Amino acid sequence: MPPPRKRLRALIPFAIGLAAIVALIVAVNPRQIGTQAQHFSLVAVPFVVALSIGYYLLQGVRWHFLLRDAGVEQSLGDTVLLNMAGQSTGLLPLGELTRAVLVAESSKSELGAVVATVTVQELIYTLLMIAAAVPGAFEHRAWGGAVVVALLFTIAVFVLLTVPRIFRAVRATARRVPFLRRFAPDIDELRRETVVLLRMRGTYLWSVVSAVQVLVAITLFWLVVHSIQPGLLTWPEAAFVYAVSHIAGAVSLIPGGLGPYEASIAGLLVASGASIQTGVTIAVLHRGADKGLATAAGMIAYLIARRRHRFSGFALFRQQPAQERAAN
Repeated sequence: MPPPRKRLRALIPFAIGLAAIVALIVAVNPRQIGTQAQHFSLVAVPFVVALSIGYYLLQGVRWHFLLRDAGVEQSLGDTVLLNMAGQSTGLLPLGELTRAVLVAESSKSELGAVVATVTVQELIYTLLMIAAAVPGAFEHRAWGGAVVVALLFTIAVFVLLTVPRIFRAVRATARRVPFLRRFAPDIDELRRETVVLLRMRGTYLWSVVSAVQVLVAITLFWLVVHSIQPGLLTWPEAAFVYAVSHIAGAVSLIPGGLGPYEASIAGLLVASGASIQTGVTIAVLHRGADKGLATAAGMIAYLIARRRHRFSGFALFRQQPAQERAAN
């Protein structure tokens, strides 16, 4: 286990994000948020649950085929189960790597190879999500540039990883810069683990599942918005708001984008004509509908996986050093 002081430092970003959400709620007035939340249509609840859980089931299915291409022997059912189990720590530092650790342990595979499949999956998902936001970006020119830049950056990462000549040029540049020199071995390893998958035809053919994931994620967000204030956003506009907020959360480097994601959601909704109370209410409710439900389902899935694969009771937390090595 890492030293207690190191573990506490790792929780600082999570604490900052949580404090940001609390501050946002307090500033708006919790009673007003509660009043706004009462407008949520109960008819939408089963659809919200189905979309939320369905998203992570699709994520597990997509991941299974990437693992298979990487040579990791894991049944489809176990992949879906362990992917869901990994969501139990999704808001903790390095929690997004928990599913990789569980699969590596259950299949006796190299953690680096499993993490590479997660990297490729998230890269493709992000590209598709940003692409889905482009139509809505035309209606918000002030923020539309962020979507275009993010799309170009993601494409540049693909080119960097798959075109040897460009990769060698970037690596040579990185070795000349003192700050970047220390990351050169990590860049080499990242490319070595992911380039094989990125050059496989099946990686892109099965990405249709990731495309469905994107549609499900955006529809879930739109449904939460529509249930609080019908007509506030069209589906393309919801795709734009969701993508920009997703990018803001990722850039913050806070686990799960906790805090910056909600602030971005609220700000963009206010810019779209909602009150600040409505914006914050939607941001909080959507967080609960997404990560809240996923965390609860993940805990149940982990209890099942623990019995099936005989994980130790603290496997999720004892694997933090392995996750740190994979991230570094």
